[in-house]
Amino acid sequence: MASISDFSGSELELLACLPYKVGVFVSHADDADGEVDDDKEIAALETCIKVIARLHEGKPFTSEVMKQTLAMKTEWPRWAAQSFNAAEDARNASSLLQGRVSEAECKNYRGALMEIASTVAQAYGEFGEFDEEDSSGGIFGGLVGKIAGTLSSLSADDANHPMNVSAAEDSALAELKSALTS
Repeated sequence: MASISDFSGSELELLACLPYKVGVFVSHADDADGEVDDDKEIAALETCIKVIARLHEGKPFTSEVMKQTLAMKTEWPRWAAQSFNAAEDARNASSLLQGRVSEAECKNYRGALMEIASTVAQAYGEFGEFDEEDSSGGIFGGLVGKIAGTLSSLSADDANHPMNVSAAEDSALAELKSALTS
């Protein structure tokens, strides 16, 4: 079983930046006027990374990468500025993982990236109606529940992910999927 400690600093940064970069890449693919959609998409992105880290605890490599992404939050502004090259980075990360992690771990990491990208694409349309606070006063309570419920019901290969995305977001998702499988 692979661990993030098996990778150099630059390799680990490539793996850890992608969960955030793919979310920003999809968010920027169809940028509606105003900040409401951006705020909801970025909130969904951070929440999604947290949820995937928790949901994938039985798949330690992916969980470790997601936790590393969260630990490197100070790098997020720099990664956001570099998000235009998310597909190329995804291709490089996929190549990096070949032969260094099991096929199952590689597939799970790629699937987690696509879950993040799909969730962000749906964030404004799908999650826009949910309150951002739950009854206990926690931030993004309704959003966390919706994302966790959606992600836990999807498999990495689910071709029928529920979509409420624009053509531009759909195109960005297809580009990422192609990069991850090439």
